[in-house]
Amino acid sequence: MNVQSAIAKRLPYQHSKVPLIVAWAQKAGCTSILKWFLFHAELLEEAEAYVSGLEKIDIHVYEKFILKSGPSYKAELAGKLADGIPVINFIRCPYQRAFSSYLHLNNRGFIRQELNGTCSPGLTVRKSILRAVYGDNVSIEYPFSFLAYLRWLSMQDVGSLEVHHAPQSSEIYKYENIHHYRLEDFSKATRFIETRFGLSSSQPIADKLTGNHHKKKSEVSLGATLKLLQTGMPVNPSPTFIFPRVTRETLKDTEFSLLIEQVFYDDIQLYDSLMPA
Repeated sequence: MNVQSAIAKRLPYQHSKVPLIVAWAQKAGCTSILKWFLFHAELLEEAEAYVSGLEKIDIHVYEKFILKSGPSYKAELAGKLADGIPVINFIRCPYQRAFSSYLHLNNRGFIRQELNGTCSPGLTVRKSILRAVYGDNVSIEYPFSFLAYLRWLSMQDVGSLEVHHAPQSSEIYKYENIHHYRLEDFSKATRFIETRFGLSSSQPIADKLTGNHHKKKSEVSLGATLKLLQTGMPVNPSPTFIFPRVTRETLKDTEFSLLIEQVFYDDIQLYDSLMPA
């Protein structure tokens, strides 16, 4: 494993008070994982009090500009990897993550960015998909379906995809002392990790760690869900709009599933190899 390549795409978490390194991926529980790490680094309260003034989740701004901002952060991380320090990684069900990544592109904030003449990686991706679907520059409020998103993904160079849409697998997965856990087993896995490494229990703040900012999803009939995935989501949904819960079983034996398996093959192979906690 090339250490510099392993930390280039997604910079893992490391801190002098935590005896392990934590790898992560966007749209795979990264906020909960970051909070869990900060708790053990004794920085969670400081991070939660941090106010950036940016249109982003402040704890991730803290991650970038405080936690990882030191000039020696990368060198210390590379040294720990060279020394064989254990790496912990959580991998999310690739089918659920693909839908979450699609929802990431249906963000009303893009309307404001367009009006203000600003841009972001997400808006750039949305515009690329709209051009692929409509063959022209259209309003960013035009809808595109989950199916159109997956077809667009399947035609891209996976290695150059924006990180919210790229596979979870990366060079750090080649690290010999890496331990993978399913994100769906987060609570059980963190209890096991804390016991194994002599860390304080995070169970008293479990609700704080897993409470999230994502769109609430509900059970919708299979027929209605598949129809919605073929037609598209509004970029500016009303408060009463119901987002369906999409799972591997939902997409079984459909083009959705075939495309996800094509793009996220390595992620699926790893996820399926892991025993539930």
